[in-house]
Amino acid sequence: MRYTVTAPGFALAPVEVEVAGWLSGPRLLQNGERAPKGTKRGTFALRRDDGAESVARLRPSVLGLDPVPAVEIDGTRYDVVKRFAWYELIWLGLPVLLVFQGGAIGAILGIMAMSWNARVFRSDRPALVRYALTAGISILAVVVFIVLAILLLVAVGS
Repeated sequence: MRYTVTAPGFALAPVEVEVAGWLSGPRLLQNGERAPKGTKRGTFALRRDDGAESVARLRPSVLGLDPVPAVEIDGTRYDVVKRFAWYELIWLGLPVLLVFQGGAIGAILGIMAMSWNARVFRSDRPALVRYALTAGISILAVVVFIVLAILLLVAVGS
């Protein structure tokens, strides 16, 4: 999924952020092509409409929960999407409660479910569908945890 960055000076050469895939990180694009790497680590070189070069960075969200990073161009931060509201963060983070009951397995499942929930929340589905899907993902994480715990107990007991 791609999101347009609304930064001044890039009307003729639009800048976009492509959300991270399963095995790749987020990408910064200009004119639909990958933005060239900048001179410093983690930077990109962008061309403004007037021909000047700008330095850009991708800035992950707080706690790295949001799959859509912010973009910093020449020191100015541009939020590509509206930040999650507090109640959305709580809803997305519910699977992390598995950490307290399930240790490492609970932590892994909780973080995976939280990541999937954030991706669902950034989709263009209606709000009710997003909440239903994320509830299903959270419940599925608990069910998988219970099944893994039972299998582990049976394996250790025999």
